[in-house]
Amino acid sequence: MNGAKYREILDEDLLQSAQDLRLGKRFTFQQDNNPKHTAKTMHELLWSKSLNVLEWPSQSPDFNPIEHLLRDLKIAVQ
Repeated sequence: MNGAKYREILDEDLLQSAQDLRLGKRFTFQQDNNPKHTAKTMHELLWSKSLNVLEWPSQSPDFNPIEHLLRDLKIAVQ
């Protein structure tokens, strides 16, 4: 997928998906440091939508909140 396609998907579907899930704008959007995610056009799109964006530090998977959830889930299942 290229940056233009990624932007198109977010532009057309992100807010609609949030609305369908009844999140309104009460959510935080996170993406990694893939070049299409960090492009100036992406920053402009997210800013224009007034979205809360959680920046992803370079090479820091430990900061990914899902990893902590998965660890807790694994412990609970055992």
